[in-house]
Amino acid sequence: MNTARADKAYMALVKEFPLVPLRDKDEFEEAVKVMKRLAYRRNSLSSSEADYLTVLGDLIAQYEKRLPQLAEEMTPREALAFLMESNGLAQVDLVEYVGYKSNLSAFLSGHRGLSKRAACRLAEYFKVSPALFLPK
Repeated sequence: MNTARADKAYMALVKEFPLVPLRDKDEFEEAVKVMKRLAYRRNSLSSSEADYLTVLGDLIAQYEKRLPQLAEEMTPREALAFLMESNGLAQVDLVEYVGYKSNLSAFLSGHRGLSKRAACRLAEYFKVSPALFLPK
């Protein structure tokens, strides 16, 4: 790919999703979508597109480092919903960790809490503290 075309491709990426610190869940999710799309084409990226992907990955990592701070501001239900959405998971994907789909549905709709056992199993799966899923 010639330099002019590579620069156009890079600028198109910057126009689509500017490389600035991620401030919220929506920006994080959009960044992950862009990263996945580029990672799928990893072998055909120009050097400037690969550089964009590297910096975008760094921005995503910085946001993820802030998750413990954000977790303090989230309810247990919001934390699980965020982790599910961020990882592209549906309720059915987590049934084995909570026991029954109805338990997970009730938790996500705010009608019940999670057992300590379920919180520990989910925490192990997501590699976070069980406290994230238990009432504060």
